[in-house]
Amino acid sequence: MTVRELTRFAVGGLWRQKVRSALTLVGVTVGTCAMAFSLALGLGMRAFIDTEFQSRDDFWRVVVHTDDPPPDPKDAPPEKIAVRGDVSDSRKERLREALLDRYAATRQRKPPVALTPERVAAIAALPDVAEVRTYRSADGRVSAAASEKPASAFTVSGTLTDLQPRLLAGRLPEPGAKEIVVSELVLYDLGRGGDADLEKSIGLPVRLEVGGIRNAPPLALARALTGHLPTEDLTAAQIAVLEKVVGSLPAKLDAFDLTPPERLELQKLFSAKRDDDERPAASGATTADEFRVCGVVRVLTRDERKKLGPLTPWEMTRANVFLAPDAGGALFGRLPWTKDGAYLAADVRVRPGGDLPAAVAAIEGMGFRTFSAAKWFTSARREVTLIAMGLNLFALIALFVAAVGITNTLVTSVVERTAEIGILRAIGATRGQIQGMFLAEGTFIGLLGSALGLALARGLAVPADVWVQGIMQSQMEEEKLYSTTIFVFPLWLWLASVAFAVLLTTAAAYYPARRAARIHPIEALRYG
Repeated sequence: MTVRELTRFAVGGLWRQKVRSALTLVGVTVGTCAMAFSLALGLGMRAFIDTEFQSRDDFWRVVVHTDDPPPDPKDAPPEKIAVRGDVSDSRKERLREALLDRYAATRQRKPPVALTPERVAAIAALPDVAEVRTYRSADGRVSAAASEKPASAFTVSGTLTDLQPRLLAGRLPEPGAKEIVVSELVLYDLGRGGDADLEKSIGLPVRLEVGGIRNAPPLALARALTGHLPTEDLTAAQIAVLEKVVGSLPAKLDAFDLTPPERLELQKLFSAKRDDDERPAASGATTADEFRVCGVVRVLTRDERKKLGPLTPWEMTRANVFLAPDAGGALFGRLPWTKDGAYLAADVRVRPGGDLPAAVAAIEGMGFRTFSAAKWFTSARREVTLIAMGLNLFALIALFVAAVGITNTLVTSVVERTAEIGILRAIGATRGQIQGMFLAEGTFIGLLGSALGLALARGLAVPADVWVQGIMQSQMEEEKLYSTTIFVFPLWLWLASVAFAVLLTTAAAYYPARRAARIHPIEALRYG
């Protein structure tokens, strides 16, 4: 018998059992559709995660922090952590730890690995690192000659390119120039709140003071006199008077109605030396310089702040006076807590398309803590992979159910076609040809079923894609969705789906085909 004749017999056998063959074909179609659909969805979701993460600037940013060392009892004076009274050992240990933490909170502790300019340069030299941005910040106060009150101004020094979209007037500072950018709120506090004042304020000479402003002696005296800290309410004249009082107070102790012991205690208080290790927030040290306003930026609204990513430098969103790195370095460098030149944090920009996990690992290997999207990205991919594996498992179950249906269909066909098998054997068909005929039936069902299943999966993906993307877009509010599809059908998926379905259906037909090939011609003819 020729291959053509065997194929004709195979198709004829399936055609004579139209209902059974159709139901089996439906099973293979549904199973292949489920498998292709779930694989395309899994591939698409992984591609969606890659695209949505890697298309955003924040994904390629790494915030680097130094670690605060745990407080060491050896660094604290014994009297500061001594527990007085008759207390149990467990309470004594808890109180001692609390006293140690309270003492350490007022001290500037050096991290195990400082983020020095040399280490910043080492990070910048890592493969795929495009830029490293560092910032210095402190409370500040801006004064202008024609303004009655100075403006409170949290001041930051660093790379200012991100401010460009927020400019209302002027420009960013030129390198080497003693220029600053101020927010519209600073101008408002200086009495220049009109729209016309934005352009008129460009070139305005101002005095910027930064450091421990809130704990500076004049404001500390104001707090003592008024019971609160009227930073925004103090006029320039009042601040000048307070500074004069603070400066002359130690020499005027005799004017107060004090007893000699009281006067002695007050003298001790004035002569007490400030601990250089205290934290910047507790220090009253300040420094000042003269600048010119070169730009005005708008303040961020609450909604805009909510939309900012977690990796956006908090200094750039909180500050309202901005200095370029060179001018800021010269000003902040005069503060006692910046004399070592180390930074508290750095904003690392990795080249888009680079190896972000490797850059993070290298930075952490230097002894720093990092905060980046790398861990979220890995976690999201892992979750999507697990979901896709679950969907694929159900699809495989559907295909195996279809394979059982094929086996049942062909076993029944062998029984019903025993006489036909006997005739074929009598006219010269070999066992291999009989077996090949039934295997061809399984292969034919697999080919047709997989083709229909793939077409069905591709057709269902269109409305499903629109539905899923609509849900995702609604959850992302106003953020742009960079992905154009949730389903991916690469060429290998089409070929693999057909090959797997054909292999499975052919394997399901093996037992019936082997059984048919073993039927003896005489017994088959007698059965008929």
